[in-house]
Amino acid sequence: MQKRIISLLLALCMVFCLCACGGGGKYKVVKSVSDQDYSIGFRNGDSTYHYIDKALRELAYNGTVDELAAKWFGSKNAVSFPETKDALKELGYITPREFIIGVDLDSAPMCLKSGDGYDGFDIELAEAVCEKLGWSLKVQPIHSEKAFVELNSGNIDCAWGGVVLDRESPDYTILVTYMSDELVLAAKGSGSSSIRDKTLFMGTSQCYIDLMEENTRVSNKLGQISRIQGGTQDYLAALDKGECDLVLVTESAVDYFNTH
Repeated sequence: MQKRIISLLLALCMVFCLCACGGGGKYKVVKSVSDQDYSIGFRNGDSTYHYIDKALRELAYNGTVDELAAKWFGSKNAVSFPETKDALKELGYITPREFIIGVDLDSAPMCLKSGDGYDGFDIELAEAVCEKLGWSLKVQPIHSEKAFVELNSGNIDCAWGGVVLDRESPDYTILVTYMSDELVLAAKGSGSSSIRDKTLFMGTSQCYIDLMEENTRVSNKLGQISRIQGGTQDYLAALDKGECDLVLVTESAVDYFNTH
């Protein structure tokens, strides 16, 4: 009799666990729309390129990059940087300075708002780079499509923070392309998996309009499509409030906010 009771209790526990996990998280990917690559870009001919390159190589070699990737993405294999031991020794004395990076807030968890500041994989990695170099870090929000303008106006020294750059463009120099991600339509985990006649919120960048125009098999099924200001956190907040049915975000953002 006691064994039967224990078996019944174990079975009930398994049922409860399966029910709890059945939703798969607060948010779910309904449809993948496109893929994109994150890169680090500089003004053409800017020697800052070499300092960042050497610092990143050392951080990749000593395991810092892997640690940050595991923290933010759950896997150290999510990103890839070349690695070299003692790479900075090639540069000699490094003059202290302020280093301004342009980050795209549509790219959480690469970069996200945190109180009055910013956090995310790229923010922590840039902080580790600046610590290596003896520099101070300043973060400036930008849209990826404005990277060339921001760089050449001097508003930023580097486009880095979930920034999607055209690798064929001659307008800037790309240091490295270090991660691939998916742009997806995401819904509440308990919501419908259909996109038919659903309302969509997405960012204001021209690239999102172009994406919807190119993917008519997706856009023609949707209902109203609205562009809103802000970043990934703002779109998901709107989804939480029921202001829309779907949001256009990255797959890594869905994974991150389902576990944090």
